Amino acid sequence: MRIKHTLLVAVVTGSLLITNSAYGAVKQGSPCKKAGTTGTVNGLKYTCIKSGKKLVWSKGVKVPTPAPTPSATTTPTATPTPTPTPTAEPIVLPTSFEDLYEKRKGISLAAWQKSSEIIKSSKNKAGPLEIITGPNTKPNFDDYPTPVGLVSRLFPARSEPARTIIIRYKYVDIEWAETTLRSKLTVEEFNQLSRNEGGRAITGRCDDRDKNCRGAMQQTTMSGLSLIIQGVPNSDDPNDPSGKLRFGTGMLEAHEYFHSLQRIPIMDRTNVWPHAWYREGSAEWAQNMSVNYLDYKTYKEFIRLDCSNSCKNLTEADIVEFLEQSKENYTPPKFDQFLNYSLSSRFIEALVALKGPDTLIGMYEEMGKKLSFDQAFKNVYGVEWSYAIPILAKTVYTNLKEGN
Repeated sequence: MRIKHTLLVAVVTGSLLITNSAYGAVKQGSPCKKAGTTGTVNGLKYTCIKSGKKLVWSKGVKVPTPAPTPSATTTPTATPTPTPTPTAEPIVLPTSFEDLYEKRKGISLAAWQKSSEIIKSSKNKAGPLEIITGPNTKPNFDDYPTPVGLVSRLFPARSEPARTIIIRYKYVDIEWAETTLRSKLTVEEFNQLSRNEGGRAITGRCDDRDKNCRGAMQQTTMSGLSLIIQGVPNSDDPNDPSGKLRFGTGMLEAHEYFHSLQRIPIMDRTNVWPHAWYREGSAEWAQNMSVNYLDYKTYKEFIRLDCSNSCKNLTEADIVEFLEQSKENYTPPKFDQFLNYSLSSRFIEALVALKGPDTLIGMYEEMGKKLSFDQAFKNVYGVEWSYAIPILAKTVYTNLKEGN
């Protein structure tokens, strides 16, 4: 049998891949046909070269095997667990003394919201202001009509003074202030004011030790004239955390003007007035509310700052004692007198949250009918004062500790 040889030729850039050849197997020294031809057998590359007069295959050279290209592998990536977005606890507003403690976090918002809406929807009805400032006095705040107008709008149903005189002075202008005060009052009015203030209507707003005037006072004369005597401090008090807001934003001006509204329904009708904490706490709250009726954040910040020093060491039992023992012009001597302002504004805020700001004048109106504080409180707020005391004390104490 004759075996037929098959020539398989692949042309790759001028090279031949030869598995069998008519010229014999491709191996070193065997004959080849054309110089330069290459052939690969079993991983060895041979080249056709001229040896003497013959063309033969060269010594085989191993063909490098290309490294396999690694296939891309995907490293599984752990899916991060999403951090849950903290959900703010909804603020629930209190509606009665029964839920005041439970919903205590909503007291500030409830009082602020309802009062802000009243100011926004009301008009200024304040009477004319005569503002007199000492020749060497530069007030920290010099836009008196604005806070006065805001207080007027906060109490749209209440009467206001037909005329208000404001005397502002620094310590250096004390003598000027004394002379000015005499010139603005009748002899009878001046003498009555001097008796009421122990002859210190002007100097009583100042401290002779550091020659500074930080105090202010509102009085209403027998003719119905509202008089505000207002000292102007030389500098900020480093011991008063709320001082910059009090003296620099119109709060003090609002505070004193509010006192003139308190007096109208009670003057010449009774000798028994609301307790000092109610009187000053109401003014302290009203000044903050009026000036910050569009700024809840600053409203809250002032409440915090105002109580940051004077309230920090109080216990719940202390607060109960403060409310039980304080009377018209008496505050137990164990307590800082400033609590009539700072701590008491928190009681007032809670009462406003439940019954609205008009009740702050309503108490004076009721006591103008010769009722006691307890009787007036029952008529205005719907519960006995003795019932309200422990609720207010527990609520305010807990809010202080929780930073509300």
